[in-house]
Amino acid sequence: MKKFIVEPEFHNMKISQYLREKGYSGRGIRNVEVYLNGKRTKTTKQVKKNARLLVKEKEKEVGIRSIQMDLKIMYEDKNLLIIDKDPYLVVHPTTKKTDLTLANGVIYYLQEQTGKIQPPRFFNRLDMNTSGLIVVAKNAYTQAFLQSDKEKVSKFYQAIVKGIVKDDEMMIEIPIGKEGDELRRKEMSPEEGGQTAKTHMKVLERFPNEDLTLIQLELFTGRTHQIRAHMSLVGHPILGDELYGGDDTRAKRQLLHAFKLIFTDVESGQKIEVQAPLPDDFKEILHIAN
Repeated sequence: MKKFIVEPEFHNMKISQYLREKGYSGRGIRNVEVYLNGKRTKTTKQVKKNARLLVKEKEKEVGIRSIQMDLKIMYEDKNLLIIDKDPYLVVHPTTKKTDLTLANGVIYYLQEQTGKIQPPRFFNRLDMNTSGLIVVAKNAYTQAFLQSDKEKVSKFYQAIVKGIVKDDEMMIEIPIGKEGDELRRKEMSPEEGGQTAKTHMKVLERFPNEDLTLIQLELFTGRTHQIRAHMSLVGHPILGDELYGGDDTRAKRQLLHAFKLIFTDVESGQKIEVQAPLPDDFKEILHIAN
């Protein structure tokens, strides 16, 4: 539930337009009830300056079981939750995996707080084998706020890649796409249906004895498999990534970890940074002590 006092510059604006100014998406507006000066109203109604608006989300069916799970919570406030996801954990139920997903655990956790079953509003998703930080919005407004501008959230990853990366830093701008039903993304021009993709890579440490490099990556676009495809295309596939040429007996999964998020706080507008520690399997392969 959100409360607003209409600012003078929005005098005589329709409620739907006002809510868009406040970060709500079209879908988000359709899923709320609006009260103007204490009375239920339609979003087509105009508002006067200093009017009181109360925006309440409609109750809706979730259809996902509430299951108690051990969640690694790295940050929480009244609007969002940031969780360090373990590898091999599916984020959302699928036809093959209906229970014991991260969504099941999030629903249980939020139910314990509010007493209600509510949908898990994931801002970002990670592959099953990718570990790291996932943002869960606790309300539709926060979800819409974060999604309204890509600059409100910066995402950083760590990965172990095959080979010794020579350049200390590299901006990778290779458009990628896929053909038909194949999962693997490859270099593909926009004329062929590829999408622009931009990834910044920075070397953190080289391990010559292992012929491996630990790198940091920042995403500037959010294409499916973007990091995995880009590192393969520059000749350094992620260790353990069988789909992109990173097969290796030392790794049981693709060694990719979403380790840092910098986001704009929905209320204060301040930047907040959250980090997750390097996973144990990274440390074991690189022989890094805890």
